[in-house]
This record gives sequence, C-alpha cells and structure tokens, in this order.
Amino acid sequence: MRKLLLPLIALIYSTATLAEPLFWQATKGKLNYYILGSVHVGDDGMFPLSKQIMNVLQTSDGLIIETDVRKTQGITYPPATLLSKDVLTPKQQDELKGIANLLEMNAPQLLNSPPWATALAVQMKQIEYLGYKAAYGVDAHLTYKATVQDIPVISLESLQFQIDLLTGQKESGKELLLSAIEEFDHSEEMTHCLIKTWKAGDIEKLNEFAKLTEMSEEFETAFLTERNLNWAQQLASPSWSKEKKGTFLMVVGSLHLVGDNNVLTLLQEGGFKVTQLSKSKPALCEFEY
Repeated sequence: MRKLLLPLIALIYSTATLAEPLFWQATKGKLNYYILGSVHVGDDGMFPLSKQIMNVLQTSDGLIIETDVRKTQGITYPPATLLSKDVLTPKQQDELKGIANLLEMNAPQLLNSPPWATALAVQMKQIEYLGYKAAYGVDAHLTYKATVQDIPVISLESLQFQIDLLTGQKESGKELLLSAIEEFDHSEEMTHCLIKTWKAGDIEKLNEFAKLTEMSEEFETAFLTERNLNWAQQLASPSWSKEKKGTFLMVVGSLHLVGDNNVLTLLQEGGFKVTQLSKSKPALCEFEY
C-alpha cells in the first residue's frame, strides 16, 4: 500500500491547537529560532493559539513559513500530458468513481484531471468529510496576525516551487493518486490519530507514524530530504538577516522535524543549540493500517 497522502498532511501545510504542540528553540550566535511543528488541517476549536506562541510572534523579527500562498502573481501550471483515466486500470477507475460518489464529487472531472490534481482534490474533500478544514491552519492564522502587526512574513519556498514539486512527480503524480485510492477506506482512523498526536505533542507517536508511513525513495527525497537541507542552509545563512541576528518564529510540517535528516538535526550539526520547549503527552490512540 502506498501511504503517501497522510504524510503530505504533515509535510507541506500547517495547523495548530490549544494543546501542547511540538515546539523547539534553536540558537546560534545572535540567531534565535522558535520552531513549531504542524499538520495542515484542523477544526474551529484550535484557536486561539497558546500565549507562548503568540508572545514569541509579537516580539519576533519575522514569521517564517513554508510558502506564502497569497503570492499567486505569475504562477503557472504545466500543460496536462497525462490524465487520471490514462494511468488507472478499469478497476481503479471504478474505485475512484465510488469515492467520488461518496464524497459528492464529479467523477468525470476527476478522471479528466491530472493525477496529482485528482489526488489532492480527493484528499481535501475527504479531510472535510472527516470534519477537518485546511482553512483552520496556523500558517494562515499567524500570517494574518503578523501582517496586521507589521511583522515580516518570510517564505522558505515560493508557491511556484511547491506547484512544480507536485506537478513534476513521475507520471504526473500517479503514485499520489494510487495512494489516495488505496488508502481511502483506511484513512479515517489514521487521520484522527495523527491529529490527536499533533495536539498532544506526542513526539514518540509522531516518530512511529513517520516510520510506519511508506514512501518511495524518490518521493521522500523530493518532499523531505532535499527540502530539509535547503531550509537548514537558509536558516544558517538567512537572506532575511544579512548580519545573522534576530528572533524568528518558524512553522513547518511536523515530519520535517523528526526522522533522518530532519531540520532540527541538521541545525544541530551546523552548530545550533536545539532545545525542546514543549512537553509531550500520550496521544492515546493507535495508527491502524
């Protein structure tokens, strides 16, 4: 089974909660980063954020996020060379039609969209079906708070980079689409447990999730390893602070902060002192496959 879409929740987008989210401090010289691990979906009970996080934002020199989705000018998408119907067997097409019927989606439209677009559309609709919304994301919330307080918002990546990353996958994202179909009947408990794990700041459970989740080597390299290395380099020699000083709040997907070659480990290897500020609590749930 290709378990790719669930880790995508923790890889690219972010959210937050009144509970004890994973939170670290990384310092080197006059550079001081507060780093918040996150996933990208939540519910309306997750706000306001903790005073600790908001106080850091208010006194920071900038908010660092993965990408500022408001910056859409000049964004382009590649022409569709493969459609979902081109990469799916008749059986898989029938399974997709069944999913579309359950989620009240347009099956012909899904079949005639690129595989990556169909996969993400199904995932986001399923997330809503389970009671979560991408709109309740900490990136959007903190970006708004930073903007009204005239605090700079700093992107580690452009929106175009993330679009190119998704659209540039092999066979236009066939692997993502197959994952969406194969995981569909098993995603509910996994998603609920992932959210509980994040709310509890249960780092052991998050590490368990990272180890259980299967990714192809190509996917992991593109979505995790290469991005982690790039981010760590930016943090060590920030373009936003030529003098290498200042205090910043950073929010990135939780899976970038655990496992091999994670951002925190890379910062430590680069001479940063990394301290976990949050206190992990048991999530009291199990990941079932």
